[in-house]
Amino acid sequence: MTSFTVFVIFVHVSIIFFNACNATARSITTSSKFPAILIFGDSTVDTGNNNYFHTLLKANHYPYGNDFPGHIPTGRFSNGKLVPDFVASMLGLKQSIPPFRDPNLSDYEIQTGVSFASAGSGYDDLTTVISKANPVLNQVEDFNKYIVRLKGIVGEEKAMKIIRGALVLYKLREDAVAPDWWRQDPRVVQ
Repeated sequence: MTSFTVFVIFVHVSIIFFNACNATARSITTSSKFPAILIFGDSTVDTGNNNYFHTLLKANHYPYGNDFPGHIPTGRFSNGKLVPDFVASMLGLKQSIPPFRDPNLSDYEIQTGVSFASAGSGYDDLTTVISKANPVLNQVEDFNKYIVRLKGIVGEEKAMKIIRGALVLYKLREDAVAPDWWRQDPRVVQ
């Protein structure tokens, strides 16, 4: 399947998903059906975690962020909001999803959801050998740290209720960014 075909299918599915979310969001007045949103994946859903890694794959500089509230680069590989931000907003959770690695993350942000995603990660953790991004398995480790912090904020029972009820989005592309940029197979580096 060509990249263009995958893109067209993704756009169609996204439109259907956004219409369903928008209908749901209109019917929700004060609270969401989901207590939190948790994001795992690559650059398409990284809301700024790579700002906290020693990697070249960063979007915390101009021209990124021109259309983001405040017109600031946040680490999103976009000049505005990402799909998870729109989903969270439409569901009435929050206006944007913060990166889990942000050292200034508030207790409220922990309770309503974060992104663990890292630009440059892929299905194969060796994808990150060259890019030094956060591999998917490390995103799972970050999730475990998130659970510990959430339990410390709201207690074990409520934390598990939040996690069980959370909307979880997992997005990885089928191709690796780093090998395309440097034309070197990360397995050769191994």
